[in-house]
Amino acid sequence: MQFDPVETYELVRDYAKQETVEPLKGAGRWLGFGLLAGLFMSVGIVILLLAVLRLAQDLVLHTWWPDQADGLSFIPYIVTLLVGVATSAVVWSRVKVFELNRGRR
Repeated sequence: MQFDPVETYELVRDYAKQETVEPLKGAGRWLGFGLLAGLFMSVGIVILLLAVLRLAQDLVLHTWWPDQADGLSFIPYIVTLLVGVATSAVVWSRVKVFELNRGRR
């Protein structure tokens, strides 16, 4: 068997492509979908929290205690904060960490 530099070069090149370029393509797709999902989730959560704030303001300041609106104006913000913290806790509990190339080995 004789040493062939061209064959060795092609073998090393193909191996480098397999181990770098192809995983980077997959990582780019994974990152793109993750960023898009994060953007949509962020916008949705902000809209949800604004709705909670408006609902809490309407209920607390206009329906339940309209005569004490000045003294209780902080309550809708506390309710919104609690809903935001609960939403964040649920979202973070659903995050799963995994490897990008888990199916390759």
